[in-house]
Amino acid sequence: MDMSLAYIYAVTDYLPDATIVFDHFHLVKLFNEKLTVFRRDLQRVAKETGKKVLKGTRRLLLKNPKNLKVERNEK
Repeated sequence: MDMSLAYIYAVTDYLPDATIVFDHFHLVKLFNEKLTVFRRDLQRVAKETGKKVLKGTRRLLLKNPKNLKVERNEK
């Protein structure tokens, strides 16, 4: 189900016994948006050396932990 409040209210009003389940697409989209805001906030307040460390972390954070490589210093 879409995560819009309109949908949630409609379902709870007209189908009070229904179980609300959010779809994978919208959960991942929301997670990515929150992660982007968090990373940008960290970069904004980081000192110069911290900014260098944080640069390029988006891919690492989104990558499956099983696919991180020690030899690439990803872990």
